[in-house]
Amino acid sequence: MAKKADSLGLSRIEKSPDIPTMVAKQVIDLISSGKLKPGDKLPSEQAMTNLFGISRISLREALKLLEAKEYIESRDRKGKFVKSMADNVKSPIEDMISIDHEKIWELLAVRRILDSEMAAFAAVNAKSRQLKELREIIKRMQEIGTDDVLISNESGKLYSDIFDVLADSTKNTIFVHLRQTIATILKGAFPYSRQKLSTTPGSSKEIFNQMIKICEAVEKRDPNAAKTATIEHIDYIVMTLKKVLKGFK
Repeated sequence: MAKKADSLGLSRIEKSPDIPTMVAKQVIDLISSGKLKPGDKLPSEQAMTNLFGISRISLREALKLLEAKEYIESRDRKGKFVKSMADNVKSPIEDMISIDHEKIWELLAVRRILDSEMAAFAAVNAKSRQLKELREIIKRMQEIGTDDVLISNESGKLYSDIFDVLADSTKNTIFVHLRQTIATILKGAFPYSRQKLSTTPGSSKEIFNQMIKICEAVEKRDPNAAKTATIEHIDYIVMTLKKVLKGFK
């Protein structure tokens, strides 16, 4: 769903010799402030031309500028979307991992640092809306079944959604971009990890309980507990995955 142009705070642009640059700057400011996040769809051309008070030609020049600077991308006929930093860095890192599979552990080590700090920030800064989103995700996981967290495709998405909400709760747009980068690389570089983890009896329920522990710590506004719970979760994934993969050699 596209963001409503009027809700983003776009402002009219007075006559200027460089209207496209001024439009691009407003959009970049929205991305930098977190009002527009990776994957968000930009408002329609009609909505933006009305609010900016400019012509379609000027707007399209601004959009071309934003695409050239890799802030946004076109998706067929679906519209313009905010890009993630993952789009710029995932290929070389994925290539590195495809050559040396041991690099996956280095990537998980980065996630251990990033996600734990992200959870701590979220515990301090999360808004009621974001806490509600976390509760709804956990509730949906329960409905699917705690033993199926690692099997169901929907549960896999819900798991990812938890960390997306945590990133969004930090009030730090760099966390949002870094989170998407790590998630995208992991998804592309290790697509079968969830299936391998699911072969360990009780792992699905264990990971579900870890998600509850993280979310509860965030809701209790306890950054230390949130950080510790996240570290324990990543350590469990590393330990279990290494054990499983060793058995497949």
